[in-house]
Formats: sequence, C-alpha cells, structure tokens
Amino acid sequence: MAQQPSKDWIFGANGDDIVLEIGIGADVLPAYEGADEYEIGPWPIIAPRFVRIPGLRTFGGGADEGFGIRPSFRFVRERDASEYSDLTGLSDVDWAFEVGGTIAYRQGMLNGFATIRRGFGGHEGIVAEIGLDGVLDPAPDLELSVGPRVYLASDDYMDTYFGVTAAESTTSGYPMFDPDDWLKGAGIEAEGRYALTRHWAIRGEAGYERLLGDAADSPITGAGSRNQFHAALGLSYTFGLDLFE
Repeated sequence: MAQQPSKDWIFGANGDDIVLEIGIGADVLPAYEGADEYEIGPWPIIAPRFVRIPGLRTFGGGADEGFGIRPSFRFVRERDASEYSDLTGLSDVDWAFEVGGTIAYRQGMLNGFATIRRGFGGHEGIVAEIGLDGVLDPAPDLELSVGPRVYLASDDYMDTYFGVTAAESTTSGYPMFDPDDWLKGAGIEAEGRYALTRHWAIRGEAGYERLLGDAADSPITGAGSRNQFHAALGLSYTFGLDLFE
C-alpha cells in the first residue's frame, strides 16, 4: 500500500532542517520576452519547502502563519535571433540563472510575498515580483493558490530583453530604444500541487502577464505581443535533510 502524503513532514515537523522539492516537467512559454510565438521546453523544479536555520524562522511554502523567508530561483531561456524573423538583426541572449529570496506573510487563506533575484549569465540585472495569493487546501494531498502579480526589472534586464542599441537599429530596422522603467508588467498566477505519496507529487502552474511601460513600448514587443501566457506541468520528489543538532 502506498505511503500517504504528510504535510507535517513537508514542513519539517519530523526534525528535518531542510526539505527540498526537485523535479522536471515541461512548460509552454513565449519564445522570448514580448514574443507572440510560443515554444515548449524543459521546466526544472527547485522548490525549497522548508529551511530551518538556528535562530531564524523561515517560511517553507504556506503551512505556517506569520512572516518568513525562503530562497528563490528561476531559469531564463536563451534568445536566438536567428530562429525568429522578428528578431533579425538583434543580438542573441544566453541562458540566465536567477537566484535570490522571498519574504512572505501568511494570514489564514491569504499569503502576501515579495521576491527579488539577481541574474547571472544572459543578464545580470535585478528582477522582483510582488503578489498576494488566496491559498486553498481542499484535501490533505492537494494545495492550490491563485492571485495577482506585479513584475519589476532593473535597467540591465530591460536593456537586455527590450532594448535596441544603435548597432542593432542599423541591422534590424527597429528604432533605437533605451528602456528605463522598473515596472515590467502585471498579471495573475495560479499554482497547484497534488501529493501522490510522501515523496512524489504532481506540480502545475499557469499565468498571464500584461507587459507595461517601456516593456510594452519596446519595438520588440510591438512586433510581438504585450500579452504573455505560460503553463507548466511536472513531477517532483521531496526529501529532507537533518543538518543541525
């Protein structure tokens, strides 16, 4: 008989100092920021569910009320200008990995949070996300959340994905464009997690972002779309580690 899921274990009740959920799936994303074309690719799952550091209370995913913190990671796919006619004459952008943290506050069914990450590789800018989720636990093995989002990005990020330099203007035909707004977009995000066993789970998410400000005014977006959708589905494995006495 399969071992039943346990949220108490997920959130460190058995003494684990770190509970990490990792996995892989597939996602459907805009081919690049501002695109109206979509592509399917790998969806790496790295979700710290609980982290206990002596002297510091951390937030692991929504079970505990009050303030807390948790790490945050994101992969950003490369932009290959040769693959899309709307990018002809623009520079390629390498893969990027973003790392940072989230501060959150959970009260009842509401979970507000702010996330900030720094990019490495394709971009070296700062991105941030602010959200407020309604959280539902309709069954012991099911977690659901949905809520609005605001997306922010630094000049470096905006220049990388929405800017057009003088050289690129000459080769692409787009006018020069130097974005400087921090507000990138706003939208809504929904997430779900269904625990199959104590360790294995199915995770999914779907969302919509409307590009705003300079991100919307970029000639790259003008050739594509301000409306950006995404969806992902994957399988994950959760495990715990006891690191501190």
